[in-house]
Amino acid sequence: MTSSKSTSATPVTTRAPAKTVTTTQTPTNFLSSRTTSTTTQMITQSRLTTTPGTCVNGGTWIQDRCLCPSGYSGDRCELRKTRCQNGGQWDGLKCHCPKTFYGPRCEFAVEQVELDTVDAEVGMEVSVQQDFTSELNDNTSEAYMNFRKTFQNQMQKIYQNVQGFKDVKILSLRNGSIVVDYLVLLELPFSVQMESTYENVKTTLKKELQNASQDQDNCQNNQALCFKPDSIKVNNNTKTELTLEAICRRAAPQSYEDFYFPLVEKNKLRCVTNCTSGVDGAIDCNQGQCFLERSGPSCRCFFTDTHWFSGPRCEVAIAWKALVGGLVGAGALLLLLVAPSVFVVCSRSRRKNGQGRGGSLDNDTRWLEMWDENTVGTFTNSGFEDDRTVKEENFHVDLENVDTSMKVYIQRPEMAMSSL
Repeated sequence: MTSSKSTSATPVTTRAPAKTVTTTQTPTNFLSSRTTSTTTQMITQSRLTTTPGTCVNGGTWIQDRCLCPSGYSGDRCELRKTRCQNGGQWDGLKCHCPKTFYGPRCEFAVEQVELDTVDAEVGMEVSVQQDFTSELNDNTSEAYMNFRKTFQNQMQKIYQNVQGFKDVKILSLRNGSIVVDYLVLLELPFSVQMESTYENVKTTLKKELQNASQDQDNCQNNQALCFKPDSIKVNNNTKTELTLEAICRRAAPQSYEDFYFPLVEKNKLRCVTNCTSGVDGAIDCNQGQCFLERSGPSCRCFFTDTHWFSGPRCEVAIAWKALVGGLVGAGALLLLLVAPSVFVVCSRSRRKNGQGRGGSLDNDTRWLEMWDENTVGTFTNSGFEDDRTVKEENFHVDLENVDTSMKVYIQRPEMAMSSL
C-alpha cells in the first residue's frame, strides 16, 4: 500500500465558525449541539439452545443459553455485529478507522491524502534447479510452505540493497525444474520522475538476481536455492502505472476515486478533492462544511442560537424568530383557507337535514289540501290545524254509531321522496 498521511476532521462546536484557510475542516453535529455519547457496552442474549456448549468471543453460558458481549450475537456468540463502516474495527468502545476514513462510525472519507512514498510492484520469473513435486501444487502443504520460506529469505538477502525493496510474494509454482512466478513489493520515495525511478529499479532487480545465480559456491549449500541465470525474466504485464492521476486513484478511499486529483508540492504529492480548502475549484460552503459523499462533494449547514442556514452552499441565513413567525403565519393562512371549506360542508349538511324535516311538513300540507268536507268518509280535527299537536279531547270516534253498510271513500295519499 502507499505510504500516506490522511487529513481528516477534529471535533469543534456546531456554531458557525469563522472562515479559515486550513486544509481540514471539522465534523459537526448538524442536528443538535450535543455531542454523540460514547456507546456503552451491553450484554445481549442469544436464542435459546437445548444443547449445552461453549460460547465464543467472550460469551458466557448461563443455564440454557449464551450471554454475548456487545458486538456479538448468535447461539454461540459467533456472529459479529458490524458497528463500524468502511473497514473500521470496533474495540468495544469506539471504531478504529482506516487512514482514509474518519468519524464515529468511519462514515466520512478524508478530504485529502498526502503521499511521501508510493507503493509499486514488479512481476518476475525465475527457475530453481530443483525437482518439482506434486505437493508444490498445494499451497497449504508442508513442502510448499517450506519452499516459500526458503525462497523469501534468500530473495530478501539478494535484494536488500535495492532502492525501495520491501518483500517478495510468490504467485505460483510450475513444473520445469521449479518455475517461480513472484512479485517484488516496493515502496519508492515520491518524485516527479517516478516512472524513470521505477524503470531503474526493475533493471537493478534483474541484475542482482543474475549476480546471485552465478555464485556457484552458494549453490553448494543445501540451505540455498540455485537459480538458472538464463531463466530470469521481468514480467511487464504487472507493471505499476505511476502517473500522478493513477497514484491518487490507488491512494483514494474505495468508491471515492473519481473525486480526487493530484497536487504536487516539492517532493510530496497531495491527492485533494473539491472539499480541500485552498485549492482551485474548492467549494465554499459559507456557513457550513464540505463533506465527501459517494455522489460527490456536498455542503452540510451549521446553525446557531439565532440563525439557521440552508441552501446548496449554505448561503441562506434564516433567523429563528423569522422562521417561527413564518410557520405561525403559514398556519394561520392554512386555517383561513380551510375554514370556508368547512363552513360550506356544514351548511350543505344542515340544508340536507332541513330538507328531510321539510318533507314531513310538506306531506302534512298535502293532506290538508286534499281534505274535502263534502266527501263522504272524511273527517277533520281542529287540533291539527291550530298548533300541529294532537288534542285527545277533540279527537273521538264513536264506533257504536258507525253505519257499517256505508261505503267509505279514501283519497290515496301522494308519496314524496326526500333525501336525508
